[in-house]
Amino acid sequence: MIGSVKPHAEGTFGHGRRRLYYQSVGDAPGTPVVLVHGLSGSRRWWRRNVDALASRHTVHLIDLVGYGINRAIRPMGIATAAEAVGEFVAMLPTGRAHLIGHSMGGHIAATLAARFPDRVERLILVAASGLLRSNIFSMAMRLPLAAHYSPLEFLPTLAFDALRAGPLSLLLSTRDILGDDLTETLPRVKARTLLVWGSRDNLVPVSAGKAMQRLITAARLEVIEGGGHVVMWDHADAFNRLAGEFLSEP
Repeated sequence: MIGSVKPHAEGTFGHGRRRLYYQSVGDAPGTPVVLVHGLSGSRRWWRRNVDALASRHTVHLIDLVGYGINRAIRPMGIATAAEAVGEFVAMLPTGRAHLIGHSMGGHIAATLAARFPDRVERLILVAASGLLRSNIFSMAMRLPLAAHYSPLEFLPTLAFDALRAGPLSLLLSTRDILGDDLTETLPRVKARTLLVWGSRDNLVPVSAGKAMQRLITAARLEVIEGGGHVVMWDHADAFNRLAGEFLSEP
C-alpha cells in the first residue's frame, strides 16, 4: 500500500511489446494526477505525497519499465516512456491529467507535455533532469548523493529499488538522460508549470531549475530550503503544500 489510502485499481497497460504497471489511489472528482518516478526509483518514492494529493484527485502511480515491479532486461528510453505515459493519460476518462515527475520522471513528463500538450493540464517538475551537462561515469558517481540529505528511513527504499532495477538499467537510463537535452523541447511546453527543487540537491542542482524556468514560458520555480534531490520525501510537508496550492489555483 502507498500511503494510508488503499489503492482502488491496479494493473498494466501496454506500449508496443512493453507493459507498464500502474496503481490508482483515491476517487476525488478533480483532474487526475499521474506520478512518474525517477532514476532507480519506483512508485514507492511518492509514499509521503499520495494521501495529500488523493484528498482532491484520483492519483495514478506508474512503475516505468525496468523499475519497481516492472523488472526488465532493458528500460524504456525517455521519448518512448513519454509516449507510453501519454497513452495512459489518453485512456483516462478525462483524457487529460496533471503530471508530476521527479528527476528522470520529470524529464519524461516535460517531454510528454511538449509533444502532447492537449493531454497535460498542469505540470510539476521535481528536480527534473533534461539540462544536465555531464558524462556517464561522473553521473554514476553522483547517484549515491541523491540520498545525502534524506532521512534514514528512506535509505532502505532507495537501496531496494536500486537493487531491483540493477546496474544495467541504471547505466542505460543514465546514458539516455545525458543524451537527451531538452533545451529545444522546453519552450514548447504550454502547460502551467511548477518547478520544485531542494536547495541542497547534489545530483541535479538548482541552477538546472533556473535554466528550466527561463525556457518554459509559464513556469515558476520554488526552492525548498534544506531539501535534497528527493525533496518530495525529505521535505514532504512543504512539497505537499506547494503542489496542493498549485493544482488548486484557478
